[in-house]
Amino acid sequence: MIIKKDKSTIQNYFQDNSGVSGAYADSVAIAENEDDISNFLIEMSEKQIPVTIVGALTGNTASGLAFGGVVLSLENLNNIGEIKENSDNTAFITVGAGARLNDIKVKAYQNGWMYPPDPTEKSAFIGGNIATNASGSRGFKFGPTRDYVQALKVIFSDGSKSFIQRGKIFSDKNGNITFDTNKGTKHIKLPEYKLPHIKNAAGYYNYPDCDLIDVFIGSEGTLCVIVEAVLKLVPCFKEVFGGIIFFQNRDNAFMFVDKIKLISKKAKVERLRNSINAMSLEYFEKNALDLIRDDYPLIPLDAECGIMFEQDVYDDSIDLLIDKWYKIMQKYNVNDDKVWFASNLAELEKFRIFRHAIPEHINKIVKKNKVPKVGTDFAVPEGKLSDIVDFCQKEFKNSGIFNLTFGHIGENHLHANILASNEDEYEKCRKLYIDICSQVVKLKGTVSAEHGIGKLRHIFLEKMLGKEGFKEMAKFKKSFDKSAILCQDNIFPRDYLYEKVCH
Repeated sequence: MIIKKDKSTIQNYFQDNSGVSGAYADSVAIAENEDDISNFLIEMSEKQIPVTIVGALTGNTASGLAFGGVVLSLENLNNIGEIKENSDNTAFITVGAGARLNDIKVKAYQNGWMYPPDPTEKSAFIGGNIATNASGSRGFKFGPTRDYVQALKVIFSDGSKSFIQRGKIFSDKNGNITFDTNKGTKHIKLPEYKLPHIKNAAGYYNYPDCDLIDVFIGSEGTLCVIVEAVLKLVPCFKEVFGGIIFFQNRDNAFMFVDKIKLISKKAKVERLRNSINAMSLEYFEKNALDLIRDDYPLIPLDAECGIMFEQDVYDDSIDLLIDKWYKIMQKYNVNDDKVWFASNLAELEKFRIFRHAIPEHINKIVKKNKVPKVGTDFAVPEGKLSDIVDFCQKEFKNSGIFNLTFGHIGENHLHANILASNEDEYEKCRKLYIDICSQVVKLKGTVSAEHGIGKLRHIFLEKMLGKEGFKEMAKFKKSFDKSAILCQDNIFPRDYLYEKVCH
């Protein structure tokens, strides 16, 4: 274990993309192996010293920022194993928690495979992706990180270790789960709150017949330290194409997306190979397009919004599929001069840079203003997207604060960013976000679909699960982390860890 205490040396461990300032810790411990972590956690538990687990610090909910105690960095657990092929046309790869997402993707691609989850931050550590159940732009077709985690090696705050494989251990009808560690058996009971049956990254996973591995995915470092993961790979596409379509009318854009989703879902269910089957569907409203207009002056001036799409191709049908996409566009009054098209991976990468330019510009504004951003992460059920977008636009207009919306429209999951320029505006933004969350909950949605809750979104999760939900989560956390030292204040306020609050 490498221990760093010099303030100037460890300062870079106290900044992420959230815009939150003031993070600090007494020291940073950089683990070099599993025994380092186990012994370190035993010592910290005995001394009751809080431990904040950090990865690449690319998150935007401050979940990796420490406010006291010590930091545990997994940066040196960056091994990427060899790819092992299976008979069912999939493959597995074992990686350390500190392996970077881009390095995993590149190794898979070079060997003819694909790791499908596609979060914006390719420099993120896979451990962080698992801790937040990250998804990204290709989640419409491929789903989130959870769908590709086949096994996890975890270490608990008492120093015990366990190797959890998917499909081996499930909850019973009462939510009880029993499993073994190298130091004995653990018995846990899932929280009883109800989570929405849509894309969700808010609260501990507790759906019926819960697979134990899913409990740790999305737990934001509060239950254990994830040190290693076995990931599933799928065959890489033969070809890929996509485009950015600019619409003068939002309703036409939404109707176009609904049509593409309907066709794509049918193609997936019926395994149609020569059908439209979108890999990603992304949305950019006018303010988001205006934000990057200096970088992309060819964005049409009359564009009310844009839709970016991708489709993967596994045979020789690319020309046929492109023609089908164009025919659908024409039905929704899209002129050829309002379409940017990419017919190969290199061209499509330029569009992905276009999409990623928006959050990059937002982060620059946040750092310049030195005020945390308020960015929604909501998702709503099918048929409810227009309702929540209309609600947000009305509230934004009344607030007068600069805002922009973009995100994963294929999953009814958008990021509405409200960018305060000072502390007074920030408080208004927070109140506005609370109102949005209340509306999302009324629509049976989630307040966080991919980024998690971290330290910034407690009040929003409270709108969804209530204070009783927080009490259940605190009790659940302590069934894994008896000393309650791991990533305090992530997901729910740390005060709920105290006995008088939990009962």
